[in-house]
Parts: sequence; C-alpha cells; structure tokens
Amino acid sequence: MKKLLLLIISLYQNFVSTSIKSILGIDRMCKFSPTCSEYAKMTIQKDGIFHGLVKSAARVLKCQPYFSF
Repeated sequence: MKKLLLLIISLYQNFVSTSIKSILGIDRMCKFSPTCSEYAKMTIQKDGIFHGLVKSAARVLKCQPYFSF
C-alpha cells in the first residue's frame, strides 16, 4: 500500500504538477521547500501511511490563506 501511494505521488509530481506549471507558465507553485508532494513522500516513508497523510494534509492546508494552523 505504501509503495502504491508513493507511486501515485510520483505520478502527480511528474505529470500533473509539471503540466499545470507549464500551462500557467510558473516555475514554482509551492511556497514551502521541499514542496508539499515531496514532503508527503518523505513523511509517508518515515512515519507510515496514516501519520504521513495526516502531516501532509496539515501542510497542504497551511498553503491556504484563510486557514491558520
């Protein structure tokens, strides 16, 4: 299950994210470094699926200007 989730994130990074960047003409979309998707991969590998997804979701929510964590 962990490998499948990491594969989905990698596919997102390689296809969806790069397509959106090229369509919008933006080099960088994420205000965090590493990006949210890279952070998700790292936390899922380190902390497991459940905790990794929770931490990743919290980080994605931090990107929104109307949400403070």
